[in-house]
Amino acid sequence: MRDPEMSTRYAFLVQGDLSDRVVAAFPELQASPTPPNCTTLDGPIQDNTQLRGILARFDDLGLTVVEMRRIDT
Repeated sequence: MRDPEMSTRYAFLVQGDLSDRVVAAFPELQASPTPPNCTTLDGPIQDNTQLRGILARFDDLGLTVVEMRRIDT
């Protein structure tokens, strides 16, 4: 695994209040409810491959990503 210092932080705004089971599918991200009826998942992403994998998991679970943004720290 790469050094966390070399990662880029991303936030994903997902439609709906996610269950604990769905949140568990994203162990690398922190979840927080975002009114109205959305959830924000954010965390460090090591590279483009990991980013594409996370986006694929959203798709596989039928989740709607309303917004994705890179967070400059």
